[in-house]
Amino acid sequence: MKNILICFLLLFSTNIALATGAKDCSNCIFTGTVVDAVTKKPVTDVMVIARGIESGDEQKFTTDQNGQYKIPTLPAGTYIIRFEKHSYKACEKKNLSVKKNTTGIKINIELMYDEEEQEEDHHNWLPKYNIL
Repeated sequence: MKNILICFLLLFSTNIALATGAKDCSNCIFTGTVVDAVTKKPVTDVMVIARGIESGDEQKFTTDQNGQYKIPTLPAGTYIIRFEKHSYKACEKKNLSVKKNTTGIKINIELMYDEEEQEEDHHNWLPKYNIL
């Protein structure tokens, strides 16, 4: 009976030790500001996507009126952060690692205006008529 009790206590203490070593951490965050590369003005409503390389999980956020974003409470791991907005070229930052007991990572981005997207004729499907 004594051996069973000792085994139970060892298993219980092992579970507690494993639970405290969880990968989630409260300070594993990405923050930053997104600005226009030319004007240096903040870009609002930029879609910021954090995708875990190991887990494949995604979290999506948007920038506020000051072009700022915060992706809080991520599991420790390696991430790809993608920045997307209509009229701008998408931007990715790869292999960004967050670890337990580290401070947040600040990533400021300058988005380039996508001139090709603006010059594209979205009405090229309309028939063209010669008017006399």
